[in-house]
Formats: sequence, structure tokens, C-alpha cells
Amino acid sequence: MGLSLEDVTDELRSERILAWGEMAQQVAHEVKNPLTPIKLAVQHIRRAWEDRHPDYDAILDRNVGAILGEIDRLAGIARGFSRFAAPQAAGEAPVEPVQLQRVVEELLALYAHGDGTVRFSGSIPADLPPVRAREHEVKEVLVNLLENARAATGEAGDVVMEAGETAEGVELKVRDTGSGIPPELLPRVFEPHFSTRSTGAGLGLAIVRRLVESWDGTVIASSSPGQGTIITMRLCRWGDHPDAATPPSPGSRAGGTGVGE
Repeated sequence: MGLSLEDVTDELRSERILAWGEMAQQVAHEVKNPLTPIKLAVQHIRRAWEDRHPDYDAILDRNVGAILGEIDRLAGIARGFSRFAAPQAAGEAPVEPVQLQRVVEELLALYAHGDGTVRFSGSIPADLPPVRAREHEVKEVLVNLLENARAATGEAGDVVMEAGETAEGVELKVRDTGSGIPPELLPRVFEPHFSTRSTGAGLGLAIVRRLVESWDGTVIASSSPGQGTIITMRLCRWGDHPDAATPPSPGSRAGGTGVGE
């Protein structure tokens, strides 16, 4: 028995509803990420005020700068989904040289002073070469990974960011001491809507992979149940690609090596 026009119309309507539902989940997930550093920054400011910290002015200035940066990131997310709704207006930002030490230090300044018992730390060599990426996307990727690691460690544990140069480029790792991922589930962690937790949309690691691959990098996960998880990103050095012939714009942040420069 053939399908009627009404059957086809109902099927298309159902597919459209499912597509919009998936988009809504992704919007909610991506908007949530900038809110986390904003919350941490506000908590840091409040704690410094309550403690009458002698460096309160510097803490306030640094954290307000971080909050404003995350607000800009929220605006960028909104622009991105607006372009998604109008593909003809889409224009992906070019890759740029990104100094990982600067990005990691900025995030650690927020996470290290946030509420909770999870300990965040990092070790990024000052002489690490810049990588081929987009700085705001690197922040988005790392916030995704730090939030996953925080959830995996529960009430206490360690989350460490570390990086080093290899023959092929630069490796950036996020390591946690959490519950780990069962071997049978590990191959699926980068799939959309897959999650080992009962809450969340399951888009975090799928977004991480999409962004890292857009920089011509790769990302892999390794884990042992009860011993934690390591997410490893293998990124290209900026100087190894033709894009490096285009110098950073004046005043670019790419050449810095620390927070507040």
C-alpha cells in the first residue's frame, strides 16, 4: 500500500520537529558553557570582597574582564545560530595562531577560585609554539572538557590541563581522576546525544570534536574505570601551515604568554 500525501506531510512535520528539538538542545548546551566561567568569576569577586582581600582591585578588574569576554562569547554563539538559520550569511572565521598558555591560565584563574572541592591545575610551557585554532573556540572546548571532568570527579578529585610539543605538532590534554568510562562505551563518547550521565544533552564532546577537527586537529579519549579519563587533542603548529604566512593582526593576543598582558 502506497503512502498518501498526508502521510508524507506528517512524516516531514515529525522530522522537522525532531530537528528543531535537537537544535534547541544544542543552543541550551552552548549557552550554558559561558555561564559557568561568569558564575565562577562572580563567586571569586564575592569571596575576595568578603575576605577584604588586599588585592581586591586587581581581582575585580581581572574577573570583570573575564565576565565581559564570556558575554562576548554568548553574543558570538547567538550570531552563530543566527547564521545557521540563514546559511547564505554564514562565513566561518579564519583560524589564527593561539597561545595555549594564555587561554589555560585565564580559565585556571576562574576555576581555581570557584566553589567546590575539585582541584584544577595546569602545566603549559611558556615556549610552547602557537597552534592553529580559534581562541574563542579553544575556550569553548576547554570549558566543555573541564565541566565533564568536574562532573566525573564528583565531590573531590583533580583535573589537570597539560600540553607539550611533539614531532607532529602540539598535544593538549585534560586529565581527571574521576570514575572513568567503561571500555564498551568509550568508542561512543564523541557521538551526538551520547552521555554517561542521566542529565545533559550529550552534545559536549560532539561539539569538542567538531571544533577541533575544524582546526585540522584530532581528539581522542582514553579511560580506565575507577582511574579517570584523559582527553587528548592533537593540534597543528601555526608555523606548519600556509595560513602562517598571514601575520596576526596588530594587537593580536596570540603573541602573549600570560594573563593580563
